[in-house]
Amino acid sequence: MVLELFTLFSVGFITALTPGPDILFTLKNTLNYGIKAGFLSFFGIFCGWIIFLSLVYFGFAHFVSGYFMQAILCALGGIYLSYIAYLLLFKANPNITLNTNSTNRESLQRKTLYSLLPKGLLINLSNPKAILFFGLIITPFIDNHLALSLIVLLTSLTSAFILVIFLATFFRKFISNSLFYTIDKICGILFLCFALLLFFTSYRNFMAL
Repeated sequence: MVLELFTLFSVGFITALTPGPDILFTLKNTLNYGIKAGFLSFFGIFCGWIIFLSLVYFGFAHFVSGYFMQAILCALGGIYLSYIAYLLLFKANPNITLNTNSTNRESLQRKTLYSLLPKGLLINLSNPKAILFFGLIITPFIDNHLALSLIVLLTSLTSAFILVIFLATFFRKFISNSLFYTIDKICGILFLCFALLLFFTSYRNFMAL
């Protein structure tokens, strides 16, 4: 049992570190705004995990695993990720907007921070394939240790994100404003790629009906 749970923890930890909308959103916000922003982003994503894992635990995963529901959810997810990509790709260059007074900049940053938690939740829920991922990993443990397995998986995912937040917090002091701007553009392109992938998945599911 211990070996099985360790394997589950390792798979969850490594999977969480692979490139995806959740980890990219948390990394970007930590680099841009600091550790508080990183944890607010993570808490939003964490709430999404709770929703997905609750569906698995209570046996409701099949309600969103059909072709029709997957097609609808993927389309909605693609629209939201496209919106995030648009905001990043058309974000103003900070080197051009330096004349904004400090009070306005601080107010804007506070508004940004307060919006990160719900945005993190929407980012996580915008990828309905996550529930299939959770269900697939938990399947071998359903009969005997479902509750414990869910806790171990949640712990592994959380550990990976906290590691990323602390590493990003350390390295952000070496990044200039122009590099932050470049990072936003790269993240915008990646979010757009994730959105296109969801649109393609939605189309494929509609065709399978």
